[in-house]
Amino acid sequence: MAFEEYDDFEQEQLVKDWIKNNWFTIVSGIVLGLGGVIGINYWKAYQQEQRYQKAAQYNSFTEVMKLAEFDEAQTLLNKMETDLGASFYTYQAHLLLAKEYVAKNEMDKAVKELQSIIDSKPDQLLTEFVKLRLARVYNAQGKYDDALNLISGISLESFLSIAKEIEGDSYTAKGEKDKAAIAFKDAVEKGNGYSGKQNIDMKMENS
Repeated sequence: MAFEEYDDFEQEQLVKDWIKNNWFTIVSGIVLGLGGVIGINYWKAYQQEQRYQKAAQYNSFTEVMKLAEFDEAQTLLNKMETDLGASFYTYQAHLLLAKEYVAKNEMDKAVKELQSIIDSKPDQLLTEFVKLRLARVYNAQGKYDDALNLISGISLESFLSIAKEIEGDSYTAKGEKDKAAIAFKDAVEKGNGYSGKQNIDMKMENS
């Protein structure tokens, strides 16, 4: 996902916090007849500084991840969230950690990373994207009902095929073959151009 996709979300929070912390400067500028210029210039400078801080901290995080120092990476991520709040960088950091924990079969830790993104209430696109990943982790843990409950609210058309495939996986694991077959059929019908169609076809043959 491009950085720009979360600009509006981030800026709304940053503007609110910045105005709260810098109201005196803004009011003083208005009194002097220069409020608009001062406010805009201060805001632009603040915004640029925040971008540098986020990028620098995220770069440090990725370098630590390359060394597989996951405890240190978690510490850096916690600092990023404390210093800068929720942002594209922290979301991506949580996703990277979750991916590594899944690879290490540390599913509880992966769940924690993914749930933390959902709890921060990002936009619908990211929320549903993360729910799909979390549902797959729940299936890997044998928590099939949790996976089904999680994906039941998926509504973005671009994610429906994936959600139905996961639903089919859950029902297959639960031994509910008829429901699995229906879910896989729905996944194929909703997935015009879906890259996982061949995989679903194989699952349908075995369901």
